[in-house]
Amino acid sequence: MNNGQIERRRYFRIDDSMGITYRKLGPEEAKAFALQTQQHGSNFDFAANFDNRIQTLLESCRIQAPIAAELIDLINKKLNFVIRQMDIDTELIHQVAYTVREVNVSACGIAFVNEEYLEKGQQLQLDIVLQPSELHVVVMAEVIECASLPTDSVAVTPTEQERYYLRLNFSEINPHDQELLIQHIMKRQSAVLKQRRRGQSV
Repeated sequence: MNNGQIERRRYFRIDDSMGITYRKLGPEEAKAFALQTQQHGSNFDFAANFDNRIQTLLESCRIQAPIAAELIDLINKKLNFVIRQMDIDTELIHQVAYTVREVNVSACGIAFVNEEYLEKGQQLQLDIVLQPSELHVVVMAEVIECASLPTDSVAVTPTEQERYYLRLNFSEINPHDQELLIQHIMKRQSAVLKQRRRGQSV
């Protein structure tokens, strides 16, 4: 694959549903996050990184040895099932922290409706949960724009919450996580195109 093809893959954009959580980073935290990402990869947790790497390698293996890839996938799923049974309370707490949002995403950035106003230039630690695989991609993201969305009334009432359209660029992302995100985007794009073709042929 040449550099032009790699760049095109990076900029494919799709609409999707993903789990999202974030926290604001101060200047020193942002430097530490960038350093750890460059030296050690994503610093979210090692179990999630193993899953992400396995998933990336499986995609390559499915082309060359589909039966072996299916076997490895089943073993990985079985191990994950056992781990979840051993630590189910922690898993439930972990899942509650995420909000599933409608997003527009590429391998370089993401946009979604948010309830909190964030200043342009603010650095975030952003945890993205891909659906339905539940794989985590952790990045450092910079706020490019946070634009207020119109409400149904002129003034926001106590029962309404002001909302913002948040646009983020990924400023630091582990290469393995970026490849996983690219593969997810391309799969979703392929599924949407197939669905459209079926609709046209009916």
